[in-house]
Amino acid sequence: MIDETFDQSGILSVAMRVTTADGETLHVQRFSATAEASGPPLLLMHGLAEDGRVFYPSHGLGLAPFLAAAGYSVYVPDLRGHGHSTPALEPGLVITQNALICNDLPALFELLSASHAGQAWAGLAHGVGGLWLTSALIRQPQWLANSAGLVHFATRRASVAASWRKRLVINWLWQGVVTRFSRIKGYVPAVALGAGTSNESCQLQADALDWLQGGAWRDLTDGFDYADALATLNWPPGLYLTGKADRIMGAVADVKAFARELGRHDAQIVVLEQGSGCSRNYGHNDLLGHQQAAVDHFPLVQEWLRQQYNKVQGVRALHRPDNREEDRPCTTS
Repeated sequence: MIDETFDQSGILSVAMRVTTADGETLHVQRFSATAEASGPPLLLMHGLAEDGRVFYPSHGLGLAPFLAAAGYSVYVPDLRGHGHSTPALEPGLVITQNALICNDLPALFELLSASHAGQAWAGLAHGVGGLWLTSALIRQPQWLANSAGLVHFATRRASVAASWRKRLVINWLWQGVVTRFSRIKGYVPAVALGAGTSNESCQLQADALDWLQGGAWRDLTDGFDYADALATLNWPPGLYLTGKADRIMGAVADVKAFARELGRHDAQIVVLEQGSGCSRNYGHNDLLGHQQAAVDHFPLVQEWLRQQYNKVQGVRALHRPDNREEDRPCTTS
């Protein structure tokens, strides 16, 4: 169902609603260069303590309109309890990773399939959103057959390199201060604490921290073993980007470990750092939110997607971005 249409930076943006199998309603913002939105579909997935606006910030230079201008049909959902989706976050609301993986993500896959029958699709995700997207594909592997590839921005599964910064932020801030405030409020007041751009469900935060702190990659609700199921799958190509200044949530060692955990596949890891094609050392959030990202590394993402779609039979080649000096790729390792 379409709610409203508006233009952002010359790109057509349509607000849609999708119903999940368990009856919740997800808000999806679609970006396209034309009203037909016939270009190859992309699904952009937000992470913990944020919503879909991470991909279309108010300055208008976000990843969603950037990729729409390149000819893609870009779908940006708010997961349940986030943004304009239902149920709206309120004290005591329980949202689990299982609900996102088994209900929200499949509904979004169905949306892409229904709107773009026969077309390959690609997924892009930030932080824990990449872990949820990956888990949903492991659990519903039929959607992998038509996947052109996955792009992860600062996504990790578990921490492999200890540091005092991680102990300070994860152990003291998230598991200490934030958890105590959450018990009082009945939800994670991430916005007030400066720990996110959207408040969060206590249960969803606890679920995510269990995995991010090295807990077994098993579903905390029904025990499904994602690591075991992954071993039987042929994983699609992946582009893994993280900022040089992101030493906690998307540390380079952790991002590399996540790529390795997904098994043998075509994986490219890119570190966004000053002096290697980037104007700055990017952190966890500004690699999507900073206006300079549209010059520094969004063209790299666009070119990678173009190459992956060109490998899929029946998908026409998209316009190649110009290769000016300031658009060159950042450090690859």
